[in-house]
Amino acid sequence: MSDKSDSAVVIDFAEARRERIHDIHDAKLDAMRSAFAKALPLANGKAASKKGKKRKKKPR
Repeated sequence: MSDKSDSAVVIDFAEARRERIHDIHDAKLDAMRSAFAKALPLANGKAASKKGKKRKKKPR
């Protein structure tokens, strides 16, 4: 007789489903992150100063 029938592989379908759903949510999250990074890019590390021009007072 063969030994293959003695060692049956047990598959946990609930765990496999959780893993697939986790992978799907990760893919959606990565897509959302890339969309936000494209729409609102972060500074490249060098902060730009926002010095505006000084307004001169107009005589009244």
